[in-house]
Amino acid sequence: MGSVDLIRSCLDSLREISDEISDAILYIDSGTREAFQFSGAFPLLLQLGVRSVCGLDDLSPLDAAAGWSLNYVDPLTKIVIITSRLLSDTHRYILRILGTHSTIQSCVVFTSIPEISHSAHIDCPLGPDAFREYETLLTQDYEELVKKGNNNAFIIDTGGPTQLSVSVQHLPMVICPVSSRVFVLPSEGTMTELCLSNEESEESLGRGLPAVSSGQNLDGDDAPSGITLTAHFLYYLADKMDLKLEIFSLGDTSKSIGKTMMDMSSLYDVSRRTKRSAGLLLVDRTVDLLSPCLHGDSFLERILSSLPRQHSTSKAAQSPSKIIKRIPLDMDVPFDTILEEERGNNRLYENVINFISGWNSSQVDDNNFEISPKLSGAFLANYTGASYLESLLDRGAKDGLLLVKKWLLESLKNENLSFSSKVTSQSDLPNMVKIISRDQKVLVRNRGIVKLALAADMANSEPQSSRWDAFVSAERILSVSSADSSQSLSSEIRDFINTSITSQGILSLKDVLLLSMVGYILAGENFPTSVSMSPFSWEEERSIKDAIVDAILEKPQDAKIKFLYGLEKELESQAKKNVTKEGDSAKSDQIDDFDDQWGNWDENEEEEEDKDDYGGVQLKLELRDRVDQLCKFFHKLSSIPVRSPTIREVLVDLSKYESGTYGMRKGLLYKLLSAILSKGDVPGIEYHSSAVGRFFKSGFGRFGLGQAKPNLGDQSVLFIFVVGGINALEAREVMEAITESGKMDTELILGGTTLLTPDDMFDLMLS
Repeated sequence: MGSVDLIRSCLDSLREISDEISDAILYIDSGTREAFQFSGAFPLLLQLGVRSVCGLDDLSPLDAAAGWSLNYVDPLTKIVIITSRLLSDTHRYILRILGTHSTIQSCVVFTSIPEISHSAHIDCPLGPDAFREYETLLTQDYEELVKKGNNNAFIIDTGGPTQLSVSVQHLPMVICPVSSRVFVLPSEGTMTELCLSNEESEESLGRGLPAVSSGQNLDGDDAPSGITLTAHFLYYLADKMDLKLEIFSLGDTSKSIGKTMMDMSSLYDVSRRTKRSAGLLLVDRTVDLLSPCLHGDSFLERILSSLPRQHSTSKAAQSPSKIIKRIPLDMDVPFDTILEEERGNNRLYENVINFISGWNSSQVDDNNFEISPKLSGAFLANYTGASYLESLLDRGAKDGLLLVKKWLLESLKNENLSFSSKVTSQSDLPNMVKIISRDQKVLVRNRGIVKLALAADMANSEPQSSRWDAFVSAERILSVSSADSSQSLSSEIRDFINTSITSQGILSLKDVLLLSMVGYILAGENFPTSVSMSPFSWEEERSIKDAIVDAILEKPQDAKIKFLYGLEKELESQAKKNVTKEGDSAKSDQIDDFDDQWGNWDENEEEEEDKDDYGGVQLKLELRDRVDQLCKFFHKLSSIPVRSPTIREVLVDLSKYESGTYGMRKGLLYKLLSAILSKGDVPGIEYHSSAVGRFFKSGFGRFGLGQAKPNLGDQSVLFIFVVGGINALEAREVMEAITESGKMDTELILGGTTLLTPDDMFDLMLS
């Protein structure tokens, strides 16, 4: 059988529906667009005969006039919609589309959410026969819309046919393949926005993370919807990729997902015989919270953490309290360095402006022809004929930068463009991009590497480079201190917080709070304490709290953090006072004689000062309360090894795989995979018997013909899925684990709920 390839599987799933999408306008939501960018699907859609691709939630009456080809002369009769959301969430958009196009005779809806998930989701009104129910519902609503005629704002022409053919189908492969072996779910799809834990639970660390494993059963009506739908997604994903799974789990949430998947498996699933065997290991993110909080040596993670991300555009029907709003992987890549220096070069400047105008057409100002000099969209997109991500995923920062330079030089050579300087410094990147940008066609042909080069240049420029290096240095210091004493570790945490107050500080208040979080997690591993107590002494923690309060008061403008919501006005007032104090201090330095100022004092000024002092005291008291609550949450993080004996046992057992080459500790996935490939037993991993195993257990098992527990390391295909998300460094480390094991014939699939950065982890836990 052929090797596993996520990108190929995604594209093949589109080829399978070529008859439905041919000669149709394709509407996709923001989650599907992100998935198609990663898989490089848009050129394929053009080959398959799609008229054009339009946004599902930003409908335009001109969509019918747009087209990728001039060969279409017949009127539009077919609409295809692909969504990564529940049908109930997208219904109003689909209805608007049908009301806008009056000649439509056929409407095909593809959703990445399976039929069983619609009926299982508590907020979805559709039942077990969800797809057929929705076909009837959409047909009825469309007929009502037509009857209303021109009274409806979205109807352009009611003279079209009222008979509409509606079909709803499942399209499982709407995922974001970072490479042929690594994937995450679309940031703005239903699957990624579902809660993975109940915030009311004492074991919850946030809605976007699994609960801390404590041996509890998460099955039943109280289980978060994200658990059930994740199980459905993985079941159909494996089925689409022709894999039969031996399922293992680590963590309470993963255990529940594994059990649900086994309940879905048919006892008499004959097709399993023709499928390829694979071992699926489900892992709770809360088993290892530290890895995604650290700044490791990964080229892609450095770029992801350095570039500004775009705001979410999804418009979920559910209330904000029931979903997790994740930041999309679309990023703004700057073209500023070229535009600033080349305004006098009319040809180059015009080429760049025209290129960005076509890329970000919505940002063009027709009056003065000025636009935002940025390239939006996922720079992680897989471009046809270029496997950039596949090559960069296992690269460190320096190696990745050298590889990007090499690709740029190859592009110049292929375009017969010369570059005289040797590639010896980062400053060569913008210069090579300028040469490529001189010709509009050359720029379009090399748009992928141009965008990647600009992203790499920004990530390695100031202040991003110094900030990253400061994080790495601070995390190493915390790691070393945690092996010493709690007093040493608390002292380092307090010093990092104090440095954020200085104007020269590279790290912001949010940055040092993230470091504090890392310090408390390390303290929990090295200085175990009870559930409700701090790993530090009363005096040590009081000094940390005082430092946090002082940092907020000194730089309240930087305190835009969620645990301080509700204090915005007070902090804004404090920021103004700080500016006034700085101005008064500057004036006082110029005063030679204090007696000359005595006449400026009066009773009104004294009363105003008393009022300000009272407000300052109230703010400080409120801040102390907020910081106390913050530290209580830090206590929960540090007490995880005590709360979950399974986690502590796993951490101790896997400590022998700690040694690494980056000067930093290895993550859990590296250690797990190293143990699995060496066929060692990992405590806490639970095996969920396969359909064949259940058959033996219920039947032949009575006669002593039971099935032995399989060894995960014996599988030729290993599928690791982290419930809660993965980061780029973990993807690099699992590849390294395979290389070190010498088992290069082992095929690995690594997946996760989302792609995490340290900032994402901070937001998830302090949301």
